[in-house]
Amino acid sequence: MSSSSTTTPRPPGVERRRRLRQERRRELIVQLWRFGALTATAAGLGWVLLAQGWTLRSQDQVVVEGSQRLGREALIEAASLQFPLRLLSLQPSQLETTLLKQLPVQAVTVQRRLLPPELMVTLEDRRPLASATRVGSKGPESGMVDRLGHWMASTTVDHGEQPETSIKVKGWTPAQRPALALLLEQRDQLGSPLQTISIAADGSISLTTAGLGLVQLGVDPGLLEKQLTTIRQLSRSLPAQLKRQSGSSIDLSDPAKPELQLPAPPKPTDTKASER
Repeated sequence: MSSSSTTTPRPPGVERRRRLRQERRRELIVQLWRFGALTATAAGLGWVLLAQGWTLRSQDQVVVEGSQRLGREALIEAASLQFPLRLLSLQPSQLETTLLKQLPVQAVTVQRRLLPPELMVTLEDRRPLASATRVGSKGPESGMVDRLGHWMASTTVDHGEQPETSIKVKGWTPAQRPALALLLEQRDQLGSPLQTISIAADGSISLTTAGLGLVQLGVDPGLLEKQLTTIRQLSRSLPAQLKRQSGSSIDLSDPAKPELQLPAPPKPTDTKASER
């Protein structure tokens, strides 16, 4: 007795669906391969751009604008830039902070340009507001200060450039720079022109105005706002005969209790008549 096996043919619809699934599988494999190839190519190009294309190879790719005193060489030295330099390794905010500390400028803007690769730096020069003196490592020095109270050596300003005001700052120190900046900011709000600002070795501040003469402020910078308010009030209310007396001064170390210090009266001289 013999048996024979026969294969039942599949319906046309089932066979067609099988072929469609195979074709979709092949298309998916091809698409995945293409995606992988494109990704690898893009990654390679990206690495080339990062490593080679976006690199500052010389100082000629550093562009400095806005300053009339400082150029590319001064900026590169202040920022300690070394070439070649990857452009994306530079942090604009950090570089701005460094340049503000190292250069005589009052504002800095740093931008990275990728195409073509360049470092764009815009500087705003400090402007001398008042003449100043200080005691340096080699003795007394003459210079200027800007509106924020920063010291400006004579070599950092344009030849022949003069301060904007006739105010003189004596004994400049970095510790009193914030107080000095506030005094300079409010110089036109004191009731009379500000003439001099003096800083003693112990840090105490005094100033001279055209209306009040010598005003002692003391060493506490936390009182400065109240002291300036008192100066404005005294400029309006103090009798004229008490202002700017020779040898007199106003003590505002306690702004709530201003003291007018008058010079001691001269001692009378005794005259003895001699009889012969």
